[in-house]
Amino acid sequence: MRIQDISLGKRLLGANFLMVCVPICAILLLGTILLAALHFTGADQPASLALLWPERGPSFFVQYITSDIRVQAQKAVRKNKKLGTKDIIKDCRQLEQQGLRTAIRQNGKILYVTEGNDAMELFRQAEMRSGDNDSIEIWDGNDFVFRYYSPQHDATIVALGQLPLPAAAEEGPWSFKNFIEIVLWLLLLLSVGSILIVGRWLSRTLSQQILEPLQELRIASEAIRRGDFGHVLPVFSRDEVGRVCADFEEMRKELRQAKEERIRYENNRKELIAGISHDLRTPLTAIRGYVSGLRDGIAHTPEKKKHYLDMVYESILTLERLVENLFLFSKLDLKQVPFRLEAVHLPSWLEAYVRERQEETIAANMVISIESDVRDAVVDLDVLQFQRVIQNLWENSRKYAKDDKTIVDIRLSEAKKQIEIRWQDHGKGVDEKQLPRLFKHFYRTDEARGNVADGSGLGLAISKEIIQGMKGTIIAQPTPGGGLTILIRLPLSKEKGECHEKDFAD
Repeated sequence: MRIQDISLGKRLLGANFLMVCVPICAILLLGTILLAALHFTGADQPASLALLWPERGPSFFVQYITSDIRVQAQKAVRKNKKLGTKDIIKDCRQLEQQGLRTAIRQNGKILYVTEGNDAMELFRQAEMRSGDNDSIEIWDGNDFVFRYYSPQHDATIVALGQLPLPAAAEEGPWSFKNFIEIVLWLLLLLSVGSILIVGRWLSRTLSQQILEPLQELRIASEAIRRGDFGHVLPVFSRDEVGRVCADFEEMRKELRQAKEERIRYENNRKELIAGISHDLRTPLTAIRGYVSGLRDGIAHTPEKKKHYLDMVYESILTLERLVENLFLFSKLDLKQVPFRLEAVHLPSWLEAYVRERQEETIAANMVISIESDVRDAVVDLDVLQFQRVIQNLWENSRKYAKDDKTIVDIRLSEAKKQIEIRWQDHGKGVDEKQLPRLFKHFYRTDEARGNVADGSGLGLAISKEIIQGMKGTIIAQPTPGGGLTILIRLPLSKEKGECHEKDFAD
């Protein structure tokens, strides 16, 4: 998962946590290193403390040991325990390393004395220097005297002698203390640098992941305000900002689609008005001419009057068909035509349709053949509307035949749970460049043809709307050898449709 896909609230919480956690970790690291430096030689060797203050020589170490002796004796008194002479002897041996002589006496017995020394003499010298004091620590120049008496344990510890001067190496500029100070300063600078780097990284990351998408969003909104719906808003993440950008992008696409639809509808409206004006003008002009001839007395014989009246009647019928087709196309385009679908056995229905129009087919010198490669070719049809489609195809094949005879082949096949109906004629055909435009309203392959009685240019447009209303598709293809093929695909019905097959077969 990318950082950009994490919730914005969680990222802000994480940023605040890092801003608090980094300084705390740095402080803990410094404290840990300092404690390790103070105790790196172990608790049994407190002389390491003296290395931090070499300018004080062994005095600091001696003071630490004598203080430790007092603490151990007092702790034993508080806990009502025996004096831990083992630890005290260990302290005495560390004092001996600094050149002091030590001795321990308890209950009148000598428990420990520096090798080669007389314990009683050491106690006598210590008592002479301390006087009546049971516990004393005297520094006189280089002479050192320490005496401690614990009445509860009847124990006396003494240490005396001369402390050596600090070693020359301890006075050098690169003592252990200097090294520790340098390390601590470096760690301090590293901690400060880490805090600054983390803060900078967090600021830059939040800027890239929040401010930059908002900037892109502002640019995209300005483009939409100018009417430019083509500016794509990139979506880089799936957090709150990313989801806002994604929703905005979907809105932009819908607005662009709505604009394109509006432009398309506007162009269609203009083309529709132009087509209506053109197709109405021809029959109206004819009616006007014939009526003028009747009014002016040009048709002065009964035969001419009848001819003029017949032509006026034909023009009126043409207008009526045009208005009817126009009204039907408008309702189909607005999705206001209800489709009453029923399961129909398509081969039987087509055979019945051809039989019903047999006389008209013979009169028009048409030959229609039907072939089916499927047995259960049952589809959901609105029979009345589908009949309009077949009627339009029938009329187009008749009008665009090459010669006096019209041949139509109807082929039924199944492909991908659909029934394919191929209506193939062998007439004049259509140029391949014009095929995609055949289903456009008021489109005619012959732009110079002005006789509306030969067709309004709405037949295939109406057929397309009807087929789409029945969840199908319709396209135009050239017929091999010449002519036009209309390919209709309709989904197979989930019902058997056996009763419909029997009805149409009778």
